[in-house]
Amino acid sequence: MKASLVFAALLAISRPAFAAPPSSPVVPQSTPEQIAAEGASKLRDQGNEAMLGMRYSDALASYQQALHLSPESAGLNYSIARAYQFLGEYPDALRALESFEKDATPETKAKVGKLDALYAQLRPRVATLKLACKAPGARVLLRDKVIGTTPLPPTRLPSGAATIQIELEGFFTESRDVVLPGGGELAIEVTLSRKSTSGLLSIRSEPVGALVALDGKEIGTSSPKLEVTVPAGSHELVVRREGYDDARVPIVLDAGAKREVAVPLEKSRSILSRWWFWTAVGGAVAGGIVLTCALTTEKGASHGSLSPGQVGAP
Repeated sequence: MKASLVFAALLAISRPAFAAPPSSPVVPQSTPEQIAAEGASKLRDQGNEAMLGMRYSDALASYQQALHLSPESAGLNYSIARAYQFLGEYPDALRALESFEKDATPETKAKVGKLDALYAQLRPRVATLKLACKAPGARVLLRDKVIGTTPLPPTRLPSGAATIQIELEGFFTESRDVVLPGGGELAIEVTLSRKSTSGLLSIRSEPVGALVALDGKEIGTSSPKLEVTVPAGSHELVVRREGYDDARVPIVLDAGAKREVAVPLEKSRSILSRWWFWTAVGGAVAGGIVLTCALTTEKGASHGSLSPGQVGAP
């Protein structure tokens, strides 16, 4: 028994001792904020590279993704504004520039500089539309692009000539040719007409540019045509243009229908070209009637002449 215990002790002493495995170095983990900031930095660099290559759509996408990852990077709004500017999206460019000016630090603003010059480039290219329409849910299109639905809040749009359309099912589409003033506002009011109670009237004249009145009220000019919605029923058109005789056209318009009316105008003739005028003059001379007219310049009377300013017809 003692021998066994001694052997066990010797075995324990002779067994090599195994060292504990070395511990792995502790690597600090990045915080979600750091990861987002690194991703935003890479995207910003990609956007800058795309801008240098004039790939403005790619640059805009990179800048927007970077701003989504790191919303506190307000300086990105300046790059976004520049990308929109080169794409010709001036209202969006102006909005991004205003966000940059509002949120960026003074140090960041100092780096870009010349904000006033950039504003001077963008503002004349942007107008504000104020549209009033009592029918809710109507689509509003500018240059065939949907910009919203009614009620439409004040909306920034590219300045210049444009056609605005307001569409709503069950109503006639209303179109307006307008000029959106750069750096200013345009306020218009639109009334949509129901197809169940109204018709669409399209009026042309020859020549164009004639003034059109409906039931005694002026409604526009035919340049080259005039389209208006009017209540169904009987109406009278009067088309007039200087140098031409007025044309009166009675029409009947059915509800929901569209009618086109072409109105030719005849040139006015002077009174001297009228057949009835010369018939009257001939009759007056044949009957021995003496016609007199006052001259604008008086001449001194000589012996045996008529009194000054009078001419007699035999």
